Amino acid sequence: MEELKNEQTEVCTQTAEAEETNGAGQTEVSLGKFKDAEALLNAYNSLESEFTKRCQKLKELEKKLSDEEKATPPPTEESFAGENKPQEISDEKKKEIVQEYLSGVLFGKQKAIVLDGEGAGVKTPVSRPKTIKEAGNLAKEIFSK
Repeated sequence: MEELKNEQTEVCTQTAEAEETNGAGQTEVSLGKFKDAEALLNAYNSLESEFTKRCQKLKELEKKLSDEEKATPPPTEESFAGENKPQEISDEKKKEIVQEYLSGVLFGKQKAIVLDGEGAGVKTPVSRPKTIKEAGNLAKEIFSK
């Protein structure tokens, strides 16, 4: 905020000095890097024509893109008929798949779990009996000790 005030005061003092040097009421317009108003007008016209060219090119590209989107129809079920057609599975095959899954779940070995973090440790899952017979054998083993 203070910098803004400093800039404004500098501009005001420069303007006042310019008015004093130019005489009473005559002020000269600064054209920046341009020599005169005609050079500024030429630069503006060339800039405007370049901007117009870029806008036209952008519109052409947007139109081309929208035309391509319109040309390709959205996918339908018929277009995927050969690729992802569901296969018929017989009842025997279904039973086989289910039995394979259940045997893997019931008789699968439990794997050790490695804990992440600062202190790494290994924790093995608790082995629980799956049938009453296994529970009875476990109880006999515990009470016999």
